[in-house]
Formats: sequence, C-alpha cells, structure tokens
Amino acid sequence: MDRRLALAALASSIALVTACSGGSGAATTSTTASTTASPSSASASASGSGTSSGATSTASTASTPAAAVALPKGHQWLTVPALGTRLAIPTTWKALDVATLRDQKGTPAYAKAAADLGYTETELTSLVSSGAFAIAVGPNTGETAPNLLIRAIGGGTFEDGDQLTSGTRGETGTLDAQSKPQTAVGPGVRGDYHATVDGTVLHGSQLAVTSQGQQDVVAIGAADAATVKKVMDVVVATYSTAP
Repeated sequence: MDRRLALAALASSIALVTACSGGSGAATTSTTASTTASPSSASASASGSGTSSGATSTASTASTPAAAVALPKGHQWLTVPALGTRLAIPTTWKALDVATLRDQKGTPAYAKAAADLGYTETELTSLVSSGAFAIAVGPNTGETAPNLLIRAIGGGTFEDGDQLTSGTRGETGTLDAQSKPQTAVGPGVRGDYHATVDGTVLHGSQLAVTSQGQQDVVAIGAADAATVKKVMDVVVATYSTAP
C-alpha cells in the first residue's frame, strides 16, 4: 500500500466515540477524511450529518472574520453555516463542495472532479459520503496530502484526548499529547496521535469543542506530525462563532 492510500485508510478509520457524562463510552460511528494528490480549485463548502442528528447539506463560504479572532497571515476563513462557526485554514488548502459532489455522483462532472482532485471515483465517493459538514485538503506532499474534516457529535462529550482519539488510533496507535484548550466558542478537548498503517507511520489530531449543547469535532490527518500540529494549533486559536 502506498503512502497516499495508507493515509486514506487511517482517515477512514476515524471513529467518534460518544461519551456519556459519567465518562463511559457509547456506540461508535465512523466517518471518513481524505488524502489525495493535490486538489483542484474546488470551492469551499460543508455538508453531512452528525453522529446523532441528520443535518442538511450546507455550502461553506469565505467570510469576514469577527473582531474577536484575527485571521492569521497566510490563512483563509472556512465557515460552516450548519454549525454557526468558522476556522482558519492555510490559503494553500482547498475545501470541497461536498453537497454538489454528492449530487453529481455518477455523472461525467463527478468523474472529472475526481480526476482533478487526484482521486479515483471510489475514493471520492468514500470522501463525500463521510458525513462531514466540511472537508478540506492540503497540497500534495510526495504521495500524500493533508486533510481536515468537521463533524458534530450530540448526546455526550469527550472527557480527554485519549477517549477522543481511541477509535482513530486503534489498538496499535499511540497518543502523543493531549490537552484541554479554551476556544472562542467554548472549552475543547484535543488529542494528537500517530498510528502505523501497513508499515507507514501516519499522524493525526482531533479537537472536540463544546458549543451550543453539542461537541463540534475537527479531525486532521497528514503524513508528518509537524503539519498536523501547525494546522491544528491554528484551528484551536481560530475556531469561533461565524459573523
């Protein structure tokens, strides 16, 4: 398995374990992130459903930042209307128009979109069927591209980074760091980890932010820890209410 497909395999294993207030885990629900060759000029969007609630597809668009949170240099805003939030991603990253891609499945336009993104149609289908509100991918690095997805979890909260990332890491993965950062929206739980997939070490980070009675979950995957940390650090600093 090449590194690109290995990263896709890791991303597709992301399992968000909904925790009850007492700290015990409940049922798991899987979602899929992505990894591909360099993405095309797909427009920013958001679409999908949370673990315990079905949300309608909503496009993400660039927006003017609220005064409370500054946009870091070299970044752009990614707004998620379904959650009423936004975060900053590097200007070199592209967000996928998930709703449009779902509607185009099986059409020549869909096949072209897959080719432009460096996906097979099967890989693209796995990506857009992930149930994420928003998905973004970074520029290709060798055989891999970093990726980010955003979901929402209802019915409970994650207590720590170990619990948050346990489904993604699997039995052989390692939790490298965890923290409880405060975001502009509310308190968060973060876990950074790595796991080996078919002999390839891959890195990830997840952030769960308590907001409006649920937890919004941002998951990032990449072939190197430095990229994951850099992008997630900015997400923590900029995750806030959309203006």
